Amino acid sequence: MIAFTEPLNMAKPLRRCIVSGKSFSTEALVRFVVGPNSSVVPDIKCKLGGRGMWVGIRRGLLEEAIKQNLFRRAAKTNVKVRCDLAELVDHQLCELVINGLSLAKKAGQAVCGYTKVSLALKKKCALLLVARDASENTRSKICALAQNVDCLRVLTSHELSTAFSKPNAVQAAVSVGGLAELIKIDGRRLAEFRTKGSLDEDRHDGKI
Repeated sequence: MIAFTEPLNMAKPLRRCIVSGKSFSTEALVRFVVGPNSSVVPDIKCKLGGRGMWVGIRRGLLEEAIKQNLFRRAAKTNVKVRCDLAELVDHQLCELVINGLSLAKKAGQAVCGYTKVSLALKKKCALLLVARDASENTRSKICALAQNVDCLRVLTSHELSTAFSKPNAVQAAVSVGGLAELIKIDGRRLAEFRTKGSLDEDRHDGKI
C-alpha cells in the first residue's frame, strides 16, 4: 500500500491565490469567475470564460475569501457570493471523482466489493479506494492485500456507492490506465479541499 504523499503538480502554470497571495499550480487551486447576475461561480474544470479568481484548494482558504470579501476585491466590482459556495465546490470536486469511477466501471476498469477488489489487487491495479467512514477492520483487511498500489481514502461509503450504483460500497479498485490517472488527480484535489490547514503544511493527500 502506498499513500499519496507527493504534492499536486507544480509543473503546471502558476496562479496567485487571492487569500494567501502565494502562487501555486492551477491543479492546486480552484478557479472562480463572475457569472450571470454578478454571482461568483466555481470553474472546477477551468473552462468558463472571463477573468479567473484563484483560491488555494482548501476549504478553509475559500471560507476565508468569503469572510474577507476577497472576491469583490479580486473582481474589482460588487459580486454576490452564495452562502453554500464551499459546499458547492466540495460537491463538484467529489462529482469529478464519482464520474471518473463510473466511467472506469463501465469500461471494465474498476470494481467494488471485497472479493473483486482482492482479485484486482493481485493483478495490475493502479488505485485502491477505501471509504473514509469504513471500519478499522475493513480498512486493515483490504490494505493488507495492497502492495505497491496507490491508496485513496477520501470518499464516503455513500459516495462510493453512488459511483458503482451499489449499496454499502466501502472499497474499490481501478486497473492501470488513463482513467486511473485522472481519478488519482481528481481524488488528490478533493482530498486537499477536505484537508484542514494551508497548502504549505505537510500534505495528507488520500492517506489511509
